[in-house]
Amino acid sequence: MTFQKQETPDIRFVDWGVANNFGDYIEIHKDLPKYPELYKPILKHELRHTKKLFTVEELKMDVTPSGAKLWKLMGFCLIRPKTWIQFLPIYWQRGKGFIWDLNMIIVYTFAVLFLGGIFLWLL
Repeated sequence: MTFQKQETPDIRFVDWGVANNFGDYIEIHKDLPKYPELYKPILKHELRHTKKLFTVEELKMDVTPSGAKLWKLMGFCLIRPKTWIQFLPIYWQRGKGFIWDLNMIIVYTFAVLFLGGIFLWLL
């Protein structure tokens, strides 16, 4: 049995979002390495992503905890407003145009359907 060595994508430090895997490279917020308790599990999470557009496993991975402390991550995001784009399903980035995150689109769709169902039930 032979194993293929998986190539580690380049890591680019940016001043927006938290972290995203674009297949050939990973974008990570430039301040995240200052917080190893966030950086290490988030990088590990991003490295687990595949280059596929969508899989159920990818969706499960994105909606379950990554190992980073949620309250510390929320604190990190709270004082850095540009990280909030991490939670948008579609956003625009200079040089790339519109970027859409299918997993976030699915999460938002279920949230709207769930909340809409509750609203209709309360009527």
